Amino acid sequence: MMKIGARWVLIFVVMALVAMMVGCETATMDNQGNISLDDLEGIVPEPDPGEGNGGGEGDGGGNDGVQPDPGGGGNAGFPAEIDTPIKWMHTDVSKWPVTTTVNVSFSGDKIQFPYDKAKTWRAVDGVNANPWVIAKVNGQWYAATFEWLRFGQTVKPMYTVRGDHTKSPPLSGNWAPKKGERVGIFVSGLARTKTRNHQERSNVVMVTWP
Repeated sequence: MMKIGARWVLIFVVMALVAMMVGCETATMDNQGNISLDDLEGIVPEPDPGEGNGGGEGDGGGNDGVQPDPGGGGNAGFPAEIDTPIKWMHTDVSKWPVTTTVNVSFSGDKIQFPYDKAKTWRAVDGVNANPWVIAKVNGQWYAATFEWLRFGQTVKPMYTVRGDHTKSPPLSGNWAPKKGERVGIFVSGLARTKTRNHQERSNVVMVTWP
């Protein structure tokens, strides 16, 4: 009987110890919140590729290949010869994308500026583009349109590049490029008034006025 009693005491002690250990483990799990089967099995989940790496594809954290606007109010994308911020007499088209290439030359009393969107840009009331002149007056560069271009038109008389066509001080009145003066020429979609067709422009070509 003493042997049987001692055996039951030993079993009771072991059961009590097991119950205490289970109780401690349960309390620990309670403090940790919900425990998954992976947690119990010691499996660590793979990290979300969009977390903690500065932003993954499509999560808004990166730049998705879009280059940031450099800002600063400079003349990014314009010839270095234009060494002051441009003052725009008509619509500021400096941020319009360059989608066409223009070439500028003179023939007789004509200025020629063929560009490859002359028959692509949609016409509004018969016109589809404006030619521009960028000129320096008293140390400051100004940009103004000087005419309208009909669908497919790429030539204008040289006398159109003067103040009675640009009509915006200081590029107004008797203003006109002087022989040997450096000016910039380019074309854009309609920008002389509020009428628009395409918010696009060409490169700027610096020329010496003949």
